[in-house]
Amino acid sequence: MSDAIEAGINDLLSLGQDSECLRIGIAGGSGSGKSTVCNLIRQLLLPCVTEIISLDRFFKPVDQLPKYYSDYHQDWQPDFNTPDSLMVERMFAYCREIKHSGVVIFDGHFALYYPEMRELMDIKCYVHVDLEEMLDRRTARNLAAGYGGSRENILAYNRECVVPRHEQFIQPTSGFADILIRNNKSDIPERDALLNALCRKILIQLKRKNI
Repeated sequence: MSDAIEAGINDLLSLGQDSECLRIGIAGGSGSGKSTVCNLIRQLLLPCVTEIISLDRFFKPVDQLPKYYSDYHQDWQPDFNTPDSLMVERMFAYCREIKHSGVVIFDGHFALYYPEMRELMDIKCYVHVDLEEMLDRRTARNLAAGYGGSRENILAYNRECVVPRHEQFIQPTSGFADILIRNNKSDIPERDALLNALCRKILIQLKRKNI
């Protein structure tokens, strides 16, 4: 862990918005490992109370989602990968009203897309995984969960919807991140060192604020 990164974490924490709660945003593509990173942070922050808010809860009902035309299905299909796939006003209102003593993590692939969400965050993180590895993880996860149909169906959705939307809407939000968390298999030691340093600094900051 470089001195520059340590100093950067200190600077971020010194800008915390209020004394009652520290808010962290975790963005990244589908299959990048956002939830894994969130759970690692929660474990590393014990005994501090950490609440993880999955922004997936704000997806519109399937019949209200935007659609894309699928060559594979020769039909229009629901699109979970555009910014208007979420009930954004409801999400903003819910996240603004959170009252919490400790740490709140906003977990979602569009967590850093909306200015209204970024304004709520003390620390903005983006989980980066190379595209091929991210898609492999996504495919394996969905097959294991029985979600998204057959392997061929999942691969078609990856190709027709996930990849173009990721490149258009999600990957560019890495530019808003204060911290880039690299999460390829080869990055795990460096990732863990970064998260340990971040959480160590957070715990010190929370203790100073008596949270």
